[in-house]
Amino acid sequence: MKERNKDIERRVPFYKRHINQVIALLFIAGLIAYSNTFYGAFCWDDKAQILTNENIQDLAYFSDLSVWTDVNYRPLSKFSFALNWYLGGDNVVGYHLVNLLLHLLTAVVAYSLARYTLSLLSPADGFDERFKKISALFVALLFLLHPLQTMAVTYIVQRMTVMAALFYLLAVFLYARGRHAYLYDGLSRRSLGLLLLALLSGILGVMSKQNAVSFPLAFILYEIFFIRKPDGRYCKKYVFSSLVIFFAAFLVVVFAGLLPAETSQYTRLEYFSAQLGIFHKYLLLILFPISQNVDYFIILKTPFFGAREIIGAILSAGMLVLGVFTFRKNKLVSFGIFWFFIAMSVESGIIPIRDIMMEHRMYLPMFGIGMVLAGIIMKYMPYRSVYVVYITGIMFFMLLALGTYNRNKVWQSELTLWQDGIEKSPGNPRVMNNLGLAIKANARYAASPQQRINDLHKAISYFSKSMTGDTIFTQAYLHRGLTYLELEEYEKALLDVQRVALTKPKYAYMKLYIEGVILAKQGMLEAALDNFNNAIDKKDDFAMLFTWRGLVEAEMEEYGLAIDDFKRSLEIDPEQTKLCINISNLYFYLNDYGRALEWIRKAGDEGEIVDPGYLQMLESRVLIK
Repeated sequence: MKERNKDIERRVPFYKRHINQVIALLFIAGLIAYSNTFYGAFCWDDKAQILTNENIQDLAYFSDLSVWTDVNYRPLSKFSFALNWYLGGDNVVGYHLVNLLLHLLTAVVAYSLARYTLSLLSPADGFDERFKKISALFVALLFLLHPLQTMAVTYIVQRMTVMAALFYLLAVFLYARGRHAYLYDGLSRRSLGLLLLALLSGILGVMSKQNAVSFPLAFILYEIFFIRKPDGRYCKKYVFSSLVIFFAAFLVVVFAGLLPAETSQYTRLEYFSAQLGIFHKYLLLILFPISQNVDYFIILKTPFFGAREIIGAILSAGMLVLGVFTFRKNKLVSFGIFWFFIAMSVESGIIPIRDIMMEHRMYLPMFGIGMVLAGIIMKYMPYRSVYVVYITGIMFFMLLALGTYNRNKVWQSELTLWQDGIEKSPGNPRVMNNLGLAIKANARYAASPQQRINDLHKAISYFSKSMTGDTIFTQAYLHRGLTYLELEEYEKALLDVQRVALTKPKYAYMKLYIEGVILAKQGMLEAALDNFNNAIDKKDDFAMLFTWRGLVEAEMEEYGLAIDDFKRSLEIDPEQTKLCINISNLYFYLNDYGRALEWIRKAGDEGEIVDPGYLQMLESRVLIK
């Protein structure tokens, strides 16, 4: 019996030969393609999710068990950000290093799963044995280097997507090994351990991001395609019972209302219809990864089921039919097609999400595309074409790596990101608003005061443009008002913020803030202070409130209170480095020359221009004291 089991094991080996070379190749290729990402700025949701998220900046927050039981919070990926913050604060390099390392590990797992799967195929299935190793490598390289993957890897907060895919693929790989171990050896410590690890890995994927919740369906898919008993038959009863349990659980979830919609902007049917309407866009981006866009401007139209949706429905149905008909003729192609649909089912199905189309949603489905590619190579490339396959593959993946490298240039800063976005979606109000914010933020580094004023006016023009058209981007009024405030155009600033506060009471603090600034400029310090206090009661994480309250307190010679407010403002927005000079001056007024020297040196370290005479005077007073 043992000999028989060994013979069977030899039929489904996991090839470890050359694995070190493969890992080295994947790491080198990935490092080259993503070598220009390490200093890319925090962009878009990175700020809200990491830079201004107090929970991420407090590792103790994750000691609460309730955090880990709320999968909608994505606790595992959030914990990884907290570790990054604990080890390196807001140093962006560490975040990009971890993201890339996770992407490389995911590519290695993709290779392992592909290699193991290909080892299950035999020449009797019509697959050329000589292409097994190279085909598995092609799957991993496609997953690693395709430019469509850049949003998941380079956009820091989408580490959630990468981690979910890593654990998802690992879960399927462990499941495959565990099921074969069970079928060949029975219920042993090895088979049970592998299956439990597969379940754990799937759960970790869901704790990273909810799109991994489809992993049980991926198990069933793999079971149908590749898990066979020693006599070559598949486990019909097991598959049938698994499907019944899965769909019963799915119905319970649906009817119990446990499929929470991220937005109420559209119904489930409208969202699903919209996904059909953009299906061809995803396919085109996979085949021709050009004109990628950070924020696709997709608007639901009435009727919501038109020509685009019909085309998408036909394409989807056609691919599914192809998957069914190629089940016996080319299992890899069939498996890849069904994997593609299962992997995108959560985010591109019936659960409404605010953003209808995002490139990072193709991260996990890309493995299915790789398996389709492997199926085509192994089935339809004759042996005499082996060198043609190798040479073509090298050229193909070099082009993908170049495309990835170039796409990553867009993610270098908020300004480059949204400038690219406005070229691709010139009518997108959110892109115009975000470009305005990027220009406004960049204005603080202007070469001259006049250049700063010009930049602020340019930002205002984009905020204004985002208010026109069918979609009014309300926050643009808020941002335009704050920009007018910087330009000291107080009436315009107050008018914009009043408009926002009327429609959205949560922004009432902004009205109080701008009124407070105007009062302070008019010398009405007590009234201004009241405004700032009331505003802080409503919003205690807006840096400029503390900056202005500190300025008023300093004017009122409340130096200790002013120092506390300036420090709090710096905690919220570390880029306000000029406040280091203010703090130094206030310590000087309090005759605390040691701390005054400490803060003026800190200002210099942050790149601020420091008066050398003031610095020397402080150093001499500290020495005398």
